[in-house]
Amino acid sequence: MEFYGEELERIKEIVGSYFTVEDVFLEAGVLTFTVSEIEIKRRFKKLYQELHPMKLIPTAKLEDGKVKIKVFKYKEATIPMLKIKILPIILFAATVGTVSADGYFRITSPVYEIIYRTIFGRIGFLDQLIEGMLFTFSLMAIIGIHELGHKISAKIDGIESSPPYFIPGIPGIPFALPTFGAVIFQKSPMVNRDDMFDIGFSGPLAGFLVSVGVAILAFYRGTWLSLEEFKLVISQVQEEGGLPLPSPIIFSLLRSLFGHPDKLPLVSPALGFVAWLGFIVTALNLFPIWQLDGGRIFRSILSPRQHRIAGYLSIAFLAFMGYFFFALLLLFLMPRIPDVPPLDQVSPLSRGRKLMFIVVFAMLILSFVPMLPF
Repeated sequence: MEFYGEELERIKEIVGSYFTVEDVFLEAGVLTFTVSEIEIKRRFKKLYQELHPMKLIPTAKLEDGKVKIKVFKYKEATIPMLKIKILPIILFAATVGTVSADGYFRITSPVYEIIYRTIFGRIGFLDQLIEGMLFTFSLMAIIGIHELGHKISAKIDGIESSPPYFIPGIPGIPFALPTFGAVIFQKSPMVNRDDMFDIGFSGPLAGFLVSVGVAILAFYRGTWLSLEEFKLVISQVQEEGGLPLPSPIIFSLLRSLFGHPDKLPLVSPALGFVAWLGFIVTALNLFPIWQLDGGRIFRSILSPRQHRIAGYLSIAFLAFMGYFFFALLLLFLMPRIPDVPPLDQVSPLSRGRKLMFIVVFAMLILSFVPMLPF
């Protein structure tokens, strides 16, 4: 990679318009500027925004007490799959199909008929249709708005990204999911630690808030029973092969909003499962493992070594808490994912975002559900 003539002079002019340049030289063939400034966050972002249209990317690193800015030429990476413009629509439709089918199997299952009859006093076609629509809409909303949170954050931070690609799952099979979520492909790098935190945090926050809404709807549409009545219904469900799920702490907090301290809520297996799954996904995504949203959140404040240690400790914790196969998958993938720091490695995370880690840990604690067999 080399720069010549007018291009070289233009780059020097642009960098010099934002920083006090002390020296310009080639370091291992890379155009490098030593600048006087240490506080560079805003200036560096403006520099990136001006160089990016020229197919140039700057990086900033603190070396021997001095900030060095390096400028690279880049070529946009292309993923053949992303060239199929109709693919997101096809995947969305397929995911709606698998989610709808899964909802139908859950709602019409004889295992849960006792619950629906206890709640509604009946379980006719119209009731099944309404529950099925609520199941599909709620689950797609949690996943879609989670990804929309990432998309909006990326847009605000000036980071290009693809539309969401939904991943259909396997409907109607116990311990399988009707969808494996969705993914957005990032087309440009994260400029600084603030961007890294924002993009990582926005998705789980959006998904968490929608899950809260779905849980409230599930409680609202459910019925409230005494402890004896609740145990009787659950025992009947278990006799038919139903499996009760452990509840996150936030279920108990939301339950208190309905003013029935001496009763327990019996909720729809469809809506209750969607809310439960939404919180599980939120919690798992917040762990500081690079493949997850929490990887970006915690990498914004941790060094590469600290982040790797936190990742391995998180995998061990998940395995101990009953997420053995998920932890095994993450462990298998971790060595294959390189550390991708922000372009600006000099500027720290903002104070306000450091305080937002209180929210991160609160969501994790409220949403996490141990899957222990005892």
